[in-house]
Amino acid sequence: MRVSIGDVSLFFDVEGCRLVPEGPAMVERPVVVALHGGPGADHSLFKPALSAAAEFAQVVYLDQRGSGRSDRSSPEHWTWERWADDVADFCDALGIADPVLLGTSSGGWVALLAALRHPARVAGLVLDSVIPGATEERLEIMERLGGLAARETARRYWAGEDTDEVRRAWRETCLPLYSRRPGGAETEHTLRRIRWNEDVLEHFRHVLAARFDHFDRPEGLACPALLLAGEHDPVATASAARRFAARLPAARTRLHVLPATGHGAFRENPALAHGHLRDFLQEFTPARPEPA
Repeated sequence: MRVSIGDVSLFFDVEGCRLVPEGPAMVERPVVVALHGGPGADHSLFKPALSAAAEFAQVVYLDQRGSGRSDRSSPEHWTWERWADDVADFCDALGIADPVLLGTSSGGWVALLAALRHPARVAGLVLDSVIPGATEERLEIMERLGGLAARETARRYWAGEDTDEVRRAWRETCLPLYSRRPGGAETEHTLRRIRWNEDVLEHFRHVLAARFDHFDRPEGLACPALLLAGEHDPVATASAARRFAARLPAARTRLHVLPATGHGAFRENPALAHGHLRDFLQEFTPARPEPA
């Protein structure tokens, strides 16, 4: 399905019902808007990893501007602010008044910024593998997981080296270290399903990665937040998630570090991640009778 918001048409998909029968009434479930990472990937990263959430919420998958099946737009509009405002406009277009934004990796950056820029329009925030560790911390984990070759490749890639050799080495040496699950056909199938926009990914590497500074003002977050971090995530490190969570209001913040887990909690450790998501939604945005 597609919806137009201003200058672009965005692709989205839906799993689960917003309204479900319960005795003599219809009950409203929370709406979770899932924002993929990449940037430049698409919502297929969540399938089937997030499908189990449709048992207790309506899940709306969005391909962000420039990604997947949505309009590419142009580089001057590939910004954190534009992507965040697109989420608010998208929810307005579909009549989603109280979304819970769930962002994985860079999609979490978009979700966080949307919650900061539109505090009255976001009911909750789920940040899955989002908070980046300091460079040296990330390099140390890369070395622990993949040796000196992985550390050196990651150093060159994160420094912005723009050669086919570095990109190939990154794909072959470092990307597999994002996951602690056994390899196999499903991982390969997931990667092949993605409709990548490599231009957005390169724009992120060379421009956007250095321009996101909103982690410096988390105190402005008005909604409840759930943070999920993998114990062995080499990018969004567990220690960085702990530091970030410590700056949020304790009464409305839930942090879980998942054992034996890499990057992307819902793909890496789906049973545990869904359990934490269900508990979070029940606590802060529980199902409720449909308004008369």
